[in-house]
Amino acid sequence: MNISKKTIYLFFSLLVTLSYGQQGTLDQLNVSDLDMSKIEQPWWTAQKNRAITGEKISISGKEFTHGIGTISRSKLFIFLDGKSKTFTTEVGIQDSEVKNGPFKFNALGDGTKLFYEENSKGKTFVGIANTETSIEKGSVIFIIKGDDKILWKSKKIKGGEQAVSLNISVKGINVLELIVEDTGDGVSGDHAIWANAKLMFNGYKPQIVDGNYLNRMKVADRAFNSKLEPLIKKLPEPTPQYVDGIKKDWLIDNISLASKVFRSKNNKEITISNGLVSRTFRITPNCATVDFKNLVNGESLLRGVSPEAMVQIDDIEYQVGGLDGQVEYGYLKKEWLEQMWSPKNSFQIENFRIENIKPRLDWKNKRWALEEKDDLKGKELIFEYAHSDLQNVKIEVHYEIYDGIPLISKWITIENNSSKEVILNNFKSEILATVEPESAVERGETGWELPNIHVESDFAFHAMSFKGSNQVVNWEKDPRYTSQTNYPRLMPCLLECKLPIGPNETIDKGSNFESFRVWEMPFDSYDKQRKGLATNRFYNLVAPWTSENPLFLHLTTTDENKVKAAIDQCVDTGYEMVILSFGSGLNMEDISDKNIAKFKGLADYAHSKGIELGGYSLLSSRWISDEVDVINPETGKRGGVIHGSSPCLNSQWGIDYFQKLKTFFEKTGFDLLEHDGSYPGQLCASTTHVAHKNVEDSQWKAWKRISNFYKWCNEKGISLNIPDWYYLSGSTKNGIGYREVNWSLPRERQLVLGRQNIYDGTWDRTPSMSWTFVPLTQYHGGGAAATIEPLNDHLDAYEAHMVQNYGSGVQACYRGPRLYDTERTKEAVIDIVEWYKTYRNILNSPIVHLKRANGREIDGIMHVNPELKEKGFVQFFNPTATSIKKIVKIPLYYTGLKTTAKVREQEGKSKEYILDRGYNITMEIEVPANGNTWFVIE
Repeated sequence: MNISKKTIYLFFSLLVTLSYGQQGTLDQLNVSDLDMSKIEQPWWTAQKNRAITGEKISISGKEFTHGIGTISRSKLFIFLDGKSKTFTTEVGIQDSEVKNGPFKFNALGDGTKLFYEENSKGKTFVGIANTETSIEKGSVIFIIKGDDKILWKSKKIKGGEQAVSLNISVKGINVLELIVEDTGDGVSGDHAIWANAKLMFNGYKPQIVDGNYLNRMKVADRAFNSKLEPLIKKLPEPTPQYVDGIKKDWLIDNISLASKVFRSKNNKEITISNGLVSRTFRITPNCATVDFKNLVNGESLLRGVSPEAMVQIDDIEYQVGGLDGQVEYGYLKKEWLEQMWSPKNSFQIENFRIENIKPRLDWKNKRWALEEKDDLKGKELIFEYAHSDLQNVKIEVHYEIYDGIPLISKWITIENNSSKEVILNNFKSEILATVEPESAVERGETGWELPNIHVESDFAFHAMSFKGSNQVVNWEKDPRYTSQTNYPRLMPCLLECKLPIGPNETIDKGSNFESFRVWEMPFDSYDKQRKGLATNRFYNLVAPWTSENPLFLHLTTTDENKVKAAIDQCVDTGYEMVILSFGSGLNMEDISDKNIAKFKGLADYAHSKGIELGGYSLLSSRWISDEVDVINPETGKRGGVIHGSSPCLNSQWGIDYFQKLKTFFEKTGFDLLEHDGSYPGQLCASTTHVAHKNVEDSQWKAWKRISNFYKWCNEKGISLNIPDWYYLSGSTKNGIGYREVNWSLPRERQLVLGRQNIYDGTWDRTPSMSWTFVPLTQYHGGGAAATIEPLNDHLDAYEAHMVQNYGSGVQACYRGPRLYDTERTKEAVIDIVEWYKTYRNILNSPIVHLKRANGREIDGIMHVNPELKEKGFVQFFNPTATSIKKIVKIPLYYTGLKTTAKVREQEGKSKEYILDRGYNITMEIEVPANGNTWFVIE
């Protein structure tokens, strides 16, 4: 067989080419291009492409463009992740250059001095010696280690000697360590150079890390391998519907898919998913959210990795989890995760556990409510973190995912099992780098469109609307996002959930801290109605007590005979509660035997008749005393705060106030608290109040006190009417949103304005979450033209108020001395209440908004509930003096009906309609002058 030498050469050349091609092309990196700040050395800072003296690099007359200028006793750790191949460099001592003094200096502990120059450009290192003329040429030893094993060690290298060239294999090495030691003769002149230091790598880009980080990562690696990875491997892999989403509409279809926790194929990530929303966490080298996905429309909300939380403890800021090293913050690629590292000084994940969701409140559900008390279904995922500098201080980050709704809740807890107290100065419980919803090249500070997600916290107050109540949800600029289209880089696309101030909370040894909670629900549409129905579902699920909706009279007296008469009228008409209104004479702070006996007797009488009894108490907007009231941080005096003045909830008076209310309710058996003023968030600068330290902790402590009180009420079955946004802390109702003096306007104007209030106030909340108002007696003036008393004389207005209020499902404060004054009035009230109770479930269901009242033409609303027999309930009003006949289109998508609908006007005969392709029906209606009509859809 004759094979030529040329053939053999070509064969081996091909083998080499194939082998190299399989390995992939190697990348080259100048080590001096990495982060120099992490190089450890006892004096000065290492220099990029310069000697430590700031001079051009030169070793024995040979100049170098690239390199690292350092000094003896320095260490440099480079994380390679086993992906680098070779390390090359030339090492030696920087050529000394005579400099003329005098120089500035700092005296060192061994008697030598550190000399430096200073000019307008800054400070430049000169050297270390006894005098500025005695800086030596220096001598050092270079050491290179790979994973703690010595790969190369030089002999003593002196100043003026030629550079030593190195080419060292670092294949498979995770951490490369570059060390410069002195030779026992001191550090004077030991200006060491790693010249032309280069790494050849494939895949993972090397990173300089600090020594503390390295030690922690060794522990973290052991924790992942020994504890976390075995836990992850026990989890199932997801089925397609948990990854790609359920092909149903959660607002109309019953979603039976259970929430679960899954592992990734590489066992480095875990995901919580319910088929509607998912959140994915990378677990190594630390825990971080790496995807947050709306599975309804397939959109990922995340463009970058951030810490899972941040805390400042004893004035030191720590990240909790997170990953550093993302090269681009406009998007996130999976392969980048392999090149990222745990942030310096961060709390490190140690463990995780999975539990079923637990109820936040033990709601009694003792009166009618659309929602029944039921165990929440879903999963809680808890990550446990620790830090080597804070022994026995554990941080847990909690995530809850709920079945059947694209909703995730989050909060943090801190457990102090150390031997001393710690102070939590502040914290961020959520940090998400979200995708921006618009391109705004020239936009300034305001007018931004925010990401399409509902984020709400229970730390909310001083508002009758969700938007106004927000205190902790902040959309911030993200300085990491340098490639954004907005030229000033002002895009608000970094979600941070944090307190406005504080909490400055002392966590005693053996004690715990729990943050506020946030709920995150991505929207799948920008349609206002669909978004509103989503938040309706959110409140019904998370705060089902808001679906309580008793029929109540706002009574303006505490005269025993009149109270009992009002209770009897409630029995006669089907009302369910009497509330002793403001100005009635009720004082819950009076817990004397006489006062308790009086109101217990009235409560007992009401209960014997099947009627509940509640009352009013004022908290904020009161002046108590200089010692008790909130101290304005700007003036150092009371007054000039929200509501003018207010007692501090953490003064002794405030503590006693809540205890008095608890005593009153426990001893009288009252069923409802109407709490006016509530706590609107005033800061208190007092340093003498018994239960807070200063302004820094005043807001947090006050919110905790009042929210804990509301939770106590809720769990005792005490309904809460609070003109503030405390729903997620146990409140049942807030005002619908109205101008109080409007109830002094003429009656016909009140009706149209009242329907506008209801229409506008029920987009993002259910009807039962609000109250409106009906001035049976004079309120804010207005006289006879505004009031409804005598009821029989103004029965048309009285009936109109009741029909539009009960028809919308919004209870009103019918404020006056009675519900009826004649048999005619009594029968009218009974008829409307019976009508309401016949359709109570659908009338308390969410509202689809058809047309807002404008006083000129028909207006209307429609309740929808796919789970009921009555899928929809439509109500139209005609505010004009003539009857109106009109063809209207009714959108039935959210009734859940697909093809046909049976519709009847009032109690008439049903007519079947075929739904068009948009799930609408078209029908002709006629609404009488100054009247209304209604339709039931089945």
